[in-house]
Amino acid sequence: MRGLTIEQAADKAEIKLSYFRYLMAQLNGTSMDLRTPPVAGERARRYSPQKLAAWMAAGKPLPGSENAAAATGGDGTHVAAMAHRAENGSGWVMTLQDPSHTVEATSLKRAWEISRVRAAESLGTNPESVSIDFQVKYPKKAAALLEEHQQLAAEARELQERADQKRLQGLQQLRAVGWRQQEMAFALGLTPQRIQQLLAEG
Repeated sequence: MRGLTIEQAADKAEIKLSYFRYLMAQLNGTSMDLRTPPVAGERARRYSPQKLAAWMAAGKPLPGSENAAAATGGDGTHVAAMAHRAENGSGWVMTLQDPSHTVEATSLKRAWEISRVRAAESLGTNPESVSIDFQVKYPKKAAALLEEHQQLAAEARELQERADQKRLQGLQQLRAVGWRQQEMAFALGLTPQRIQQLLAEG
C-alpha cells in the first residue's frame, strides 16, 4: 500500500482538512512524523495508516518543543517525551521514550533542559544536537478548549488565504480591463504601493 493522501488521512482521523494540515505541519520532520518514506516522482508524501492509527490511539499528541528546539539549534536527533504537572502541583515530570529517562524539575523549561542533557548523554552526542519533542498533558477541560482554539485558528487562516486569493483575482481582473494601479488603490482604500505589491506577489 502506498499510504494515505492527506485528504484520506484527515477523513480517517475525523478531522477537518484545514486543521489536519495545521497539525501535520507541527509533526512533520519530528520523531512523531506520520508520513511514509519519500517516493521518487511523488509530488506529496503520503501518510502511514499504522502511524496514523497509533497517533489517534495516543490521543493525537503534538510535539511541544519545536520553538525551543529551533531557538537552541537542536535539529539533529529527535526524542519523543511526555510532560505533566507533578501531582503535588509544585513541579514538572518529563518522561522520555527512547532513550528512556524520567526527569523531575521545578519548571517545565528546566525539565526540558535536563531531559535534553540526559538524552544526549545516553546517545553519546552533544545536547545542542538533540531536540526533545514533548507532548504536554493538560487538564481535560483546558485540553478541550485549547484544541478548539487551534481548530478555529486553522480555519481562520484558511479563510484568510481564500480571501486574499479572491482579492488578488479581483485586482487582476481590474488590470485586465484597463484600470490603473492608482485607480484601484483609491477605490479600495489602499496605497498604490500596496496594490503594486499584491499584483507582483500574484
